[in-house]
Amino acid sequence: MRQAHLVSLLYETIVPYSSVVIVVGLNNGGFDTRMTSKQKQQFYRHVRALSSLLQQGKYGIESAAETILVLWSGTQCPSLTCDGLTFSEEFATLAKVQRFVAWMGQLELLDSAYWLSSAYAIWAGDEYRKNLAMFFTPPSITKRLLDDLEQAGVSFTEHSFFDPACGGAAFLAPIAQRMRSALLARGATPSEILEQVGQRLFGVDLDSVLCRMSRHFLRMVLHAEISEAHFEPEFYIAQADSLSQIDSLAGTIDVVVCNPPYRKMLSAEVALYRGRFANVIEAQTNLYSLFITLCLRLLKAQGLAALVTPTSFLSGQSFSKLRSYLMENSEILHIGIVADRSGVFINVEQETALTLLRQRQPEHAAETTAHVSVVSKEGNLTSVGVCVLPNSGSAWPIPRNEGDAEVLHLAGVSPYRLADYGYRVRIGAWVWNRDERRTFRSVTDARRAKSPTVFPLLWSSDIRQGGWVHFSGKAKPNGEHSFVDVSGRSIASVVKHPAVLLQRVTSNEQPRRLVAAVVPATLLESHGGFVGENHTVILEAIKDCGFPPDLLVALMSSSPIDRYFRCISGSINVSVFELSQLPLPAPDQLRAALEQGLSMEAAVIVAFGQRV
Repeated sequence: MRQAHLVSLLYETIVPYSSVVIVVGLNNGGFDTRMTSKQKQQFYRHVRALSSLLQQGKYGIESAAETILVLWSGTQCPSLTCDGLTFSEEFATLAKVQRFVAWMGQLELLDSAYWLSSAYAIWAGDEYRKNLAMFFTPPSITKRLLDDLEQAGVSFTEHSFFDPACGGAAFLAPIAQRMRSALLARGATPSEILEQVGQRLFGVDLDSVLCRMSRHFLRMVLHAEISEAHFEPEFYIAQADSLSQIDSLAGTIDVVVCNPPYRKMLSAEVALYRGRFANVIEAQTNLYSLFITLCLRLLKAQGLAALVTPTSFLSGQSFSKLRSYLMENSEILHIGIVADRSGVFINVEQETALTLLRQRQPEHAAETTAHVSVVSKEGNLTSVGVCVLPNSGSAWPIPRNEGDAEVLHLAGVSPYRLADYGYRVRIGAWVWNRDERRTFRSVTDARRAKSPTVFPLLWSSDIRQGGWVHFSGKAKPNGEHSFVDVSGRSIASVVKHPAVLLQRVTSNEQPRRLVAAVVPATLLESHGGFVGENHTVILEAIKDCGFPPDLLVALMSSSPIDRYFRCISGSINVSVFELSQLPLPAPDQLRAALEQGLSMEAAVIVAFGQRV
């Protein structure tokens, strides 16, 4: 397809919808982890100072952001016009505004564009920002992905580029920089550079302010060419809903780059998009599942997609259909796990994946291997191995650190799971802020109720070091109630068999992701059972396989098992889906190794088939 025709197609597809506002997600991202804490503090100081002004209601948020952009552009690119941007003369004269603009002028262009986009998102308010997933990709992350694309054969002089959730031009602006440099190296004139960028670089977003800001960021990147050529191109960045309004672009783009919006979808959204994305919608669908699917659909044959996403799609149950879709329709070239989970996204602590996909037709699907690296906060790669991805919708075991590939190879072939040890996995059924059943602070209060259906209520805080649950029945200093009336002994929420209790919410920073403890047999004997609070995971023995709870706790706490679980867990929650897929050694071989006097750590390795 000729590039001019692609521009025409984009324009005809998007422009008619430019006035439509549909509340779905925008580009999400976060703070650049390579930026110094001093620079972050400076940013927050400026933003807070201006926030106090904007909260008074005298100045509009949109006008404020665009006024700052006009002022900054005037200091950096004085020959550029700022047509289409609103400007408040009064706001521009304020000392706080001028100090922020002066600070931005000390930074590199992409860094300043990132901070200004982030400031607008903050001023827009938490509810608006989160509803639209309005966060932005730091320059170090975009550089890493664009380097990956270049190494995969992308040409910045030949290929077309599109971002379906372009936000503050976090990808588009650095792509324009690379296109400019590559074209200059080939001797292109300023007019030719502007024409090529205008013909091959496109974006869509839902927020009209971000669309206008993104267009101007591109003008600033190319201000030298604009000055020499004496005209400003109209970059094709349009306000639209990518999930429903760009169907005609399917199969037309060489390279799609995207940091898709992520949040659980509302039922109305699921109904709106089900017809287009039924093959990946399931359970509590996350918005970014649909965007990943869209990115692949937009690509030409053998086209490339570069994505910044949470790691939850690698293992979460609600992403099973998406994983199957990716296996059928793409070649997973590379997955980079960002090592610093606390420094990438605004107000979000999570692991981040940088994924590179190549489009392929389903008839060419085959067993897929993926090269995996750990990405430092500066954007540097450390290879951690090549892994095989199962094509069944099950979790993808992805190495997180050097040596993980060996653990995955050792344990991944085992067919044994918790069910083979006689245990089933369940989540604690009592939800503290929704459950209306009566609770009691202590055994004394519970006895006063004289109810035959009162049972101990176990919380995550009851799990203690050493692998035991501490439950005294006395009132707790933290205010958590100790008993609950379930109104019927046959109710399914009561656990009556030997069990292990796990913390449901953990993080990679903890020494162990699987924090497990034995529920005392005396508790079951005295009370006939217990109920777990919703932040606990319960492993309940449903048959006797000669593996009592204390041995199971030791097994779940062993380094090989904990390390494997980290490789299949893409969120802070310990899920039933992931636990049920966790490979374990053969029970009889593990017992035999323990009977020989080996420690649990050594016995696990031996039972998996490797000598100590």
